[in-house]
Amino acid sequence: MRPEEDIRQMIERWNKETSGQMDKRVLGDVLHAMDESQGQVLSEPPLRRRSIMKNPITKLAIAAALVVAVLIGISLFSNSGSGVVWAEVAQRVQASRGVTFRVTEEIIPDTYGRGVDFTILHYSSTQARLDGYVDGQIIKTTYDDCETKTVILVDHGHKSYVQNTNEQRMPDSHKTVDPNHMIQRFLACEHTELGPKTIDGVLCEGIETTDTTFYGTENQPDSLTAQIWVSIETGYPVRYESEHMRDDGQARLKWVADQFQWDVELNEQIFEPNIPEGYIDISPDEW
Repeated sequence: MRPEEDIRQMIERWNKETSGQMDKRVLGDVLHAMDESQGQVLSEPPLRRRSIMKNPITKLAIAAALVVAVLIGISLFSNSGSGVVWAEVAQRVQASRGVTFRVTEEIIPDTYGRGVDFTILHYSSTQARLDGYVDGQIIKTTYDDCETKTVILVDHGHKSYVQNTNEQRMPDSHKTVDPNHMIQRFLACEHTELGPKTIDGVLCEGIETTDTTFYGTENQPDSLTAQIWVSIETGYPVRYESEHMRDDGQARLKWVADQFQWDVELNEQIFEPNIPEGYIDISPDEW
């Protein structure tokens, strides 16, 4: 059999078998070829090495060695994500001074009439601000203060605002999209590990859950798939996405969070409610 065919078959076996099995077989082939060729190569004077390199056994040894080098490189790459420790990710997220990120939603049918292209969210340990954009302009802003337990929604389209202070409901009004609660929900549910995967040029590892209790035990969706991807280098989340179905598949919600900026010092002024003059207070008398 020609050496080229030997190498081809070795590669084909590697594609079909587990990496551990193939490593042993390739190593065996290399050692066998080296045993047969070593005496010839080392015992020959330099002037005859050119002719010896034409020897089929020698060429097989060199080619097999190259295959081993490739396999080692692939193995190192495939295991490069093993450094992510999810408990440490949760600690890092919780310790972050502040975070800014983008959320996009696709709701079919859109019975809520949210009407925004995307939302930019700012979170500190005690405050949050959510800006809804349409055509590059802010049309809705929500201010959430956990210390005063107050939520204010400013609707620029209707020139109105709603204010609510409720000890029973706060400070959980926006924890569904709170990054700290995101990672906690993933780790609390049954999940499987994903990755590695490159997202926006960043090498990541992820986890996925299909647990319908992901958003809580009440009003569970018919089905759910959610993933979170974390940078192997920084240990911070890079992307979060979920999709769930309701009403026997008649309603679908897809939710993506990305463009994260972690551990940033957010200016306190961005959390100060800005209600333009002339806006009408349409808060209900009772909540």
